[in-house]
Amino acid sequence: MKYQACEELLKEALLTYLQNGGSLVDAALKDIPKEYIYEFDEKYPEDTKKQLIDKAHRAMRMKKDLPEGIRLVRVILKK
Repeated sequence: MKYQACEELLKEALLTYLQNGGSLVDAALKDIPKEYIYEFDEKYPEDTKKQLIDKAHRAMRMKKDLPEGIRLVRVILKK
């Protein structure tokens, strides 16, 4: 999955957060809890899923594409 697609999902999550009464100041200044929802290309054991999720988080922090086998499908920002 390309980083640009992940970025769009993050933008959608921020917009939803703000529309539901979230604060832009809080979003900018605080580390708001996020829930990332992923789908996998194949059925993997739980430990492999965890490894792919960890790699996906690192890739997003570095603004790189996600590893093969995993897709980000939704991001939820929590108040």
